[in-house]
Amino acid sequence: MQRKHYSSLDRLMESIGSVFDAYSVVLFCRQDAGAYALRAFFSLGNDIAPDQNIAAGQGLVGWIVKNNEPLLVEKFDEKNTFLGYYGSNQGEEIKVFVGCPLPGGLGALCMDSKKTYAFSSKDQRVLSLFAQVVAAILTDMGEVAKSCREQVLYHFLQKVYGLREAQPKWTDFLDSFLSLIAGATEFGYAFLVVSDEWGDNYFLEGSNKPVLPKSSSKQQTFSMGSGLLGWAFKKNQPVFFGDGTSEMMRTPLFEKDVAAPNFKALLVFPLKVHTRCRGVLALGDEESKNITPETRSFAKMAADYLALLLENLYLKNRIKQLGSTGVMESVSIASFSDSTNSDTTT
Repeated sequence: MQRKHYSSLDRLMESIGSVFDAYSVVLFCRQDAGAYALRAFFSLGNDIAPDQNIAAGQGLVGWIVKNNEPLLVEKFDEKNTFLGYYGSNQGEEIKVFVGCPLPGGLGALCMDSKKTYAFSSKDQRVLSLFAQVVAAILTDMGEVAKSCREQVLYHFLQKVYGLREAQPKWTDFLDSFLSLIAGATEFGYAFLVVSDEWGDNYFLEGSNKPVLPKSSSKQQTFSMGSGLLGWAFKKNQPVFFGDGTSEMMRTPLFEKDVAAPNFKALLVFPLKVHTRCRGVLALGDEESKNITPETRSFAKMAADYLALLLENLYLKNRIKQLGSTGVMESVSIASFSDSTNSDTTT
């Protein structure tokens, strides 16, 4: 068996294959999109295609995960029985198949043999014990990955909190801020839209990479009631989706005829500044993503930090106006961001 990468789970599959004298052993695990991906395998041949996905109900493996029941096939019919993990070769000369679901709907552990009556009901019970062990290992691996991810996000959050002193200019600060949160969350796009002085329209204040098509030099504005971002402004409500099937993703991001990336994953956070929503921070990606609680929490803290910074800048600017004119006028994020282009400190 030739493999580019041989993990500890693959070695466990090899051990299971040795115990039962199996031809192949495969482990399929549930993915965020609902399909089951080939996570690890062992085979005496080279016919198993890596990076496979099986839907619930598809083939024998799919039957196991859909019904959450073990399956033993002692009389295998190559023409009418679909294994699903041998690719086009279909598993020639396979005579017996047995598989068990992993506890908690995590996936399925299966094996086959070219020997007639190679597996018995007793072997099926023993394989179910191995399935419990595999599930426990996967759970532990998930907890370790979660802990490591939290440490990475905490490190990024420290960088975000230190940006205000490191980047005193607003434009430099915003560029660094958006790049940081995009990198931390592993989203392709991070951008900020803000309202105008009167709250009738909004426009793109900054992004880590182009979100809107290049047009005239004049800044493009959008009606406050248009697009998903306009909805977030008016409702002052966040938007989250990552499976690529949300009804919200059908709503244009800005306006109907404005070409923008087709985001299958999106995090949108309204920024409340001086009692009203004056900006929206968004993270988008053109691929579906599992938006974990850790990622959402990090993005929310980054959005809160930005809103607090803008609130401080807003109040600072109004104090300046009061000192020069004696009149407390309404000021938009755009106006004070321009006036603080050289300084973001409070």
